[in-house]
Amino acid sequence: MNFIKLRLPAAAALICVAFFVTFLQVKANEETDDPVSSSAVWSPESDDLVEISLGCSDVGDYAHCFIGQMEGFASSEAVSFSKSLLQQSPSRTGYLKELHEAGMVDVGVVAYPRDNFQGWMLLNGTPAIINVDDVARLPQSAMKKDAQFKALETRYSQMSLVVDPEQRKDGTMPQVLNLNGGRERFMVDYSLKAPCPSCTTIAQASFAFDFDATGKFLGVQFVKVVPR
Repeated sequence: MNFIKLRLPAAAALICVAFFVTFLQVKANEETDDPVSSSAVWSPESDDLVEISLGCSDVGDYAHCFIGQMEGFASSEAVSFSKSLLQQSPSRTGYLKELHEAGMVDVGVVAYPRDNFQGWMLLNGTPAIINVDDVARLPQSAMKKDAQFKALETRYSQMSLVVDPEQRKDGTMPQVLNLNGGRERFMVDYSLKAPCPSCTTIAQASFAFDFDATGKFLGVQFVKVVPR
């Protein structure tokens, strides 16, 4: 009896500690104000994507069909993120595959199953979503003034700036630099190619996405062109 009396307070104490730890975890989750959290990540089984693809193969509005089918497999947060992709430029059908914390601003890996492609987005800054694969937002006029670009242009007059799938494959990430004043810089690479499917990469062009210490987007800067 004495042994039991000794064990009961110890067990009660352990239970209290467990509840307290859980409480702290819940509070931490409540206090985060990130618009996109890890709960928006979806890791579908290959059979899930096959089932969705088959279900939407003959549907005219593939994007909304995909999201409607996705609701049966993914969390509401993941579905909401996929819906937000349709409002981006360019509008594409996909889902958040990975979320990597990088400071005030995070890096999201987004999969586009129909296009067999994945890309990057900068998340949880201001604005909350920036699609770095939207080449229309890049200051290409600054790139075209670069001496290295001009030298290449004399040989490859039809080359253009594109997102190379090799630069977004698994295991690759943009380089993150911490600048003075708490600013963050994300270095993102693109390819310069001639307009043909089998053409090899002529050069790599690098651009910097800058954010201030509060996560506010400051703009994109051209950095350099490196011939291949």
